[in-house]
Amino acid sequence: MTISTTPRSPLSLPFTGALTLVLAAALSACGGGSDADTDTAAIEAASTVAAATSAEALGETAPVFIASAGMDAAAATEQAQAVVAGSDCALANFQAELMQRINAYRAKGASCGSYGSFAPTTALAWNDLLQSAAARHSRDMAGRNFFSHTGSDGSSAGTRITQAGYAWRTWGENIAAGQGTVQAVVDGWMASPGHCANLMKPAFRHVGVACVSNSASTYRKYWTMDLAAPR
Repeated sequence: MTISTTPRSPLSLPFTGALTLVLAAALSACGGGSDADTDTAAIEAASTVAAATSAEALGETAPVFIASAGMDAAAATEQAQAVVAGSDCALANFQAELMQRINAYRAKGASCGSYGSFAPTTALAWNDLLQSAAARHSRDMAGRNFFSHTGSDGSSAGTRITQAGYAWRTWGENIAAGQGTVQAVVDGWMASPGHCANLMKPAFRHVGVACVSNSASTYRKYWTMDLAAPR
């Protein structure tokens, strides 16, 4: 659903055990918790919004299926250092800046609005498998010009993470569109309760982030952050 060529915020699709939150200031989020919605009329009526973000999280449960059942925990927990080609929006120091900003917030602790306050917690480690899952989804959104946690093939974030080879016990996903810098997207996520809670969740151990550009698409830059902890 597009109002103008300036990015705006579509609604997240409902997700089991998740909370959907729509903010008139251009954010939508769903994260773990009870179901609730704010008034969406402001989103429908808005003519110009700076950017779009959405978050999705699942509590600690087993995946629906494991495509990589033979993967051991050591492989899933290994800290990796690669970024899939074409998934950094040509931004300098993409991975390093992401990790610095994410872990700086986790080291300080944060108040995440209706999700409560989070104490300082452990740093996240970059993971190639999560970055691969994130890159797949950002490429999908950018190439097919849509904004949703559900892939064009019907996949959920959990499915994409599993198919990338990460055997998870818990996962979360933040997506965003239109932000031009790492600082803008991380600060935008932290300013929204659902995204903030995903970033601050102590149970998560690993993260992978992708940004894919397509000048022909509505939002031009499409961001995906996948977070998880292994089984």
